[in-house]
Amino acid sequence: MTHETQLSKIPSSFKITYYADKHQKFIERYGYWTKPNTDITGKCFLSSKGQICFIYWDKHAEPDANGNKWRMAKNPFRVEAI
Repeated sequence: MTHETQLSKIPSSFKITYYADKHQKFIERYGYWTKPNTDITGKCFLSSKGQICFIYWDKHAEPDANGNKWRMAKNPFRVEAI
């Protein structure tokens, strides 16, 4: 994706690949653009460091203490429809 990302083209269900600082390697995750059973969507924005940040609902993640499964991927990454 580029700075010219068109959010309307993000698939509702996808596989995302990105470099995870936490794991120090590229990882693949499966996610949704919209939180299941709601109309709450993810976000895509440019950080103050110039990185593309992509907030998505992780299909297989363990929920946090609040029941959330939102995750953030930073560039470089790839999003593929599934």
